[in-house]
Amino acid sequence: MQFLLQNKGKVCERKEIIREVWDIHFDYDTSVIDVYINSLRKKLDLSAQENSIQTIRGVGYIIKDSQQEI
Repeated sequence: MQFLLQNKGKVCERKEIIREVWDIHFDYDTSVIDVYINSLRKKLDLSAQENSIQTIRGVGYIIKDSQQEI
């Protein structure tokens, strides 16, 4: 969550997240990121409409500024 907030308004690729958060610098199954994002969403109890963690299909995730369009 901290990494996404530090990069608010920027699309964070899955490989970038795994490299920066877990310090893994080799090919790794990035689907683990999807599991952690889903866990964050549940912990934050975000409904689909107010979900601030947006999925960019095939790329990664973004936390949008309130006025930002993708």
